[in-house]
Amino acid sequence: FSLAPHGSRRQPPTCRITCPENPRIAAIMDSAKDPVKLVNDLLKEVKSISIPEPSAPSTKTKKTKKVVGMDVSWAPIVPLGHTPYSWEGDEEEEVDVKAAAEVKNQPQNREQKKANAKKNKQKAPKQKKQPKNQKPVSDAPLFARIDLRVGHVVRVFEHPDPEVKSLWCEEIDVGEDQPRQIASGLRKFYEKEQFQGKKIIVVCNLKPAKLKGFESKGMVLCASNEDHTKVELVEPPKSAVPGTRISLADLDVTKFKPDERVNPKKKKNVWLDFGPKLRTNGKKVACFDGVPLVVPEGECTVPTLDNCVVR
Repeated sequence: FSLAPHGSRRQPPTCRITCPENPRIAAIMDSAKDPVKLVNDLLKEVKSISIPEPSAPSTKTKKTKKVVGMDVSWAPIVPLGHTPYSWEGDEEEEVDVKAAAEVKNQPQNREQKKANAKKNKQKAPKQKKQPKNQKPVSDAPLFARIDLRVGHVVRVFEHPDPEVKSLWCEEIDVGEDQPRQIASGLRKFYEKEQFQGKKIIVVCNLKPAKLKGFESKGMVLCASNEDHTKVELVEPPKSAVPGTRISLADLDVTKFKPDERVNPKKKKNVWLDFGPKLRTNGKKVACFDGVPLVVPEGECTVPTLDNCVVR
């Protein structure tokens, strides 16, 4: 609108509306001087505009294809006309709602599985490592773990080294294919003729040991006084069979298996508990913890030493 200056002759108002963006509308507005023509032109324009009819609602939603769990914050600046997804090579597409849910529930990738497994892994209680070559502890009674047998002295001879004067070397039948070679420190207590031919008791599961260079595969059981000036062999009845295991009056050892091998030199071995319990009683019967040593033919005894240690 424009107004005439004060005091000038009043002019009728003029109106001009321009619409540079749409020349057709601008032309219509220029014809505002003729109201009838203006209305007719506007009606024609409205009729020429096509308005689409509303379509039925779709069950599909337009969604950009995206890898589940993908973080695009790291994506570099993409060229104009692209999104981070289209720059990676993916295109927008319609994704079914049900299919999208299935994609969301897809199995985790390998890295995620490893991370979750490591997080949820419960530490199992550490088991104590057993020393190598450790044998299980026997459930047999203590006496039954030592292999005591009736032995028959087949041969007695001097030590191969002539300078060794304290040892007798023997071949003793203990019920095996061949007699065992055993060395005993009995030379000053028994003559060869006294020793050879006797029935004795032999410890058969001791680890072999060399005595002055001679390998001894067992030990002969003897009783001794306190100052070790008198030593006597523990003898089973003369009718006892070589190889018969020695039992107790209240324990049949044939029901149990003895230890395979006993090493008396080790700090922990069964002989340390076994040996101190061997003694003769007042009747000169060899006993273990007060119980007589027996074979089917009778008790095992010594000639004269009563209440003495047996070793």
